[in-house]
Amino acid sequence: MTNSLTPQIRAAIINYDPTQPNALSVTEFCRAHKISRSAFYKIRTRSQQESTAALHPRSRAPKQPARRYGRQVVNELVRIRKQLKADGWDYGPRTIYYEAAISETFPATTIPSPATIACLLASVGHVDASPKKRPKSSYIPFVRATAMSLWQLDAFEYDLTDGQTVTIYQLLDDSTRFDVGTTAHIRAENSTDAKSVLADAIAVHGAPQEVLSDNSSAFNQLRQGTIGAVEVFLASHGTMPISGLPGKPTTQGKNERSHQTLVRFLDANRAATVE
Repeated sequence: MTNSLTPQIRAAIINYDPTQPNALSVTEFCRAHKISRSAFYKIRTRSQQESTAALHPRSRAPKQPARRYGRQVVNELVRIRKQLKADGWDYGPRTIYYEAAISETFPATTIPSPATIACLLASVGHVDASPKKRPKSSYIPFVRATAMSLWQLDAFEYDLTDGQTVTIYQLLDDSTRFDVGTTAHIRAENSTDAKSVLADAIAVHGAPQEVLSDNSSAFNQLRQGTIGAVEVFLASHGTMPISGLPGKPTTQGKNERSHQTLVRFLDANRAATVE
């Protein structure tokens, strides 16, 4: 690499004159100084263009240095994060970036990228450490390429402030993660309510190609050797019901993660009734 050449070797390359008596050939010169021919010609070409500047390597500093943000920007990011957390929303870098982008009072003309926001928050100690979390690089992503290719259906129970337990059904599009139908029902998980959730979503958005769920009897009974009401309903709309492997909830990981977001929001905005 030409950056590792000393000024003395650079000077010898610049002053090299093949017309002098007993002058070494270029190959012999390069061999004697332990440099490559390409490095030799790079220095020679640069000396013709920049004169003595070729005695020193070019600066390695980036042409566009990383932008630095002041304390005012960091404080605003912290404020947005605290507000999102208090309101029960996700408060990660991507959500903070979205809130900053739509804010008319953000104290900077350029919004920091989500990666930069994460670094700025970490620098002031506003990051929830999660040492047990596996690195994202270790996961094999499972996602459909287009919208309406696959929906994910799942349900969980939630306790209202009056002590009543309701079942919340979440229906997400696998590709876009768009919530096509989240509904709460007062009964325990059952196929009638699950079919109702699917019917309402299909009436608004149309029928997807496939619907993925776990192996609950309310959603998919194919692995049990029977055909349930949900499978019959989906088949009537040209949709194929599929299920994840037993004991492998990560197959429905997007829905499981969406449960966390919804529960966080419900905890911050406690409801007394289903209505």
